[in-house]
Amino acid sequence: MNKQKTLIFSLSGVLFLAVSFIVYSWSEPTTTMPSGYTAPLNISDQGQTKNGWLKLNGALTAPMVYDKDDSSYYIDPSGSQSKLAGNLIAEGNITSARPTKNEHVVTKGYVDGLIEGIVPEITSFSNVTYILGDASVGCPSNSIEIMRNLPFGILCGVMEEPLLLNNFHSEMQCEILKGDVTTVEDSVKLCKFYNVQVCPNGWTQYKNWSKTRSDTISETRTDNITREVTTCGCTTGQHTTWSNTPIELCGNGIDRYGPNSFNPYWRCDASLSKYCSASYTSSYSSSYHDVWVCGRAIVEELGCY
Repeated sequence: MNKQKTLIFSLSGVLFLAVSFIVYSWSEPTTTMPSGYTAPLNISDQGQTKNGWLKLNGALTAPMVYDKDDSSYYIDPSGSQSKLAGNLIAEGNITSARPTKNEHVVTKGYVDGLIEGIVPEITSFSNVTYILGDASVGCPSNSIEIMRNLPFGILCGVMEEPLLLNNFHSEMQCEILKGDVTTVEDSVKLCKFYNVQVCPNGWTQYKNWSKTRSDTISETRTDNITREVTTCGCTTGQHTTWSNTPIELCGNGIDRYGPNSFNPYWRCDASLSKYCSASYTSSYSSSYHDVWVCGRAIVEELGCY
């Protein structure tokens, strides 16, 4: 028993001396870290440099990315511009907004849109074809006639993209004007325009292909003596599906009658609608003594070529 106690006290003493030696032999560094030492990436607000590759399995989020050799070149995703020293090569499409300066890059669609706005009949061509000799032959089916009675015959513009009915406008022109290319009657290719009451300048409506919603119009007159109010109007019909249906019209009128022109009476008279214009494009009213009220359904879709 005495030997065991002696052994325990001996081991405890050895352990105490070892710990004391470790503690009292430690001393803090007296100089800064070696210059070649690179701190690991951390969350401090100080700039850091990593000499090797940095591979991330997730997204890299940063307000700007600078070139390591020349910080005047940078990518600023949410800013007004980014600056690159070399060429920009993209295997996909590059979409740009409207240019504002001469040196800005523009798209083919933007240029075609400008031409469309100035001369609606013009479309884009990839090349031209000359028809020599007999001008009665006409231009090929994929082109339109630009000029005839030339010394060599006819000058034809060959279209870059598919054409609509009569080969006068292209699918590209339809898209530029915010329309959709659609086919009716199995093979007639048109451009469907939205919320226009007539086809754009240079385009022609095809039959009655359209979609409409009803419109209501009215006019009011008041008797000068009795103050009685007379209101007359009409509501058009509608067709809410795309179809070859005439645009709906309606008409009414307010008849001016009485013993004298200074204190007239008023009454509704639908026969006055005969004074409505033969080709009005929106609901309206007009008067010359009597009043006529002319309604036209609101066009939501219209087929043009």
